[in-house]
Amino acid sequence: MIEIKQDIREYVVDNKAIRKFQVSIQNWYVNDGRSFPWRNINEPFNILVSEFLLQKTNVEKVESVYKKFMNYWPSVQSLSRARISSVSKVIKSLGLKYKAVRLKTTAKMLEENFNCEVPRKSDKLLKLPGVGKYIASAVECFAFNKQKAILDTNVIRIFNRVFDIKSKKSRPRNDSRLWNFAQTLVPVNKVKEYNWGLIDFGALVCKSKNPLCCKCILYSICIFYKKNKTQLKTNEREKS
Repeated sequence: MIEIKQDIREYVVDNKAIRKFQVSIQNWYVNDGRSFPWRNINEPFNILVSEFLLQKTNVEKVESVYKKFMNYWPSVQSLSRARISSVSKVIKSLGLKYKAVRLKTTAKMLEENFNCEVPRKSDKLLKLPGVGKYIASAVECFAFNKQKAILDTNVIRIFNRVFDIKSKKSRPRNDSRLWNFAQTLVPVNKVKEYNWGLIDFGALVCKSKNPLCCKCILYSICIFYKKNKTQLKTNEREKS
């Protein structure tokens, strides 16, 4: 069994299941993961911008906006000097008007306090306006290749189904115990692929409605599947 911190002792998963989970997600991503322009790049500013744009937004809407945004403001300096009205116009289709203010304010803070560089550590990232634990962890992982977990709605749903882990918090994404558990699952190698895989797997396979359980690579360790496999197989036959 893996060593669990005291505050997450109830979240215990067998080592074999953890390894199966890691490798399956990584391999699935290589074969079936999605491709976006903010992936497979090493520019921290671009990755930070993408995480802001992706907040509470359908990912398919972000791709064209991201390309246009980076064409107008490819650097911290250029965004710092941009007009709020111009930024708002470019990202208008994503909704959430406050995003433009956060992007502009963040660029200004990076210029004034961080020598136009995106911080490498979460404690400094969290000082930026609008940056919470998820964005800080995502930037650490995707921009600086750190072994950091991510935890969003998709990932929480996967943990809930595969490991039967449920948070007692009204907002599970803010549950420190769940974050600690997520960190215990992060592999040593190919962390980016693992985290991207979790995001995409939750969006495309382990969906909130009509999950593709009978085609799932994790069915052999998935508690949700084991509890519901008879009904799931029946549903699958009825669809075919």
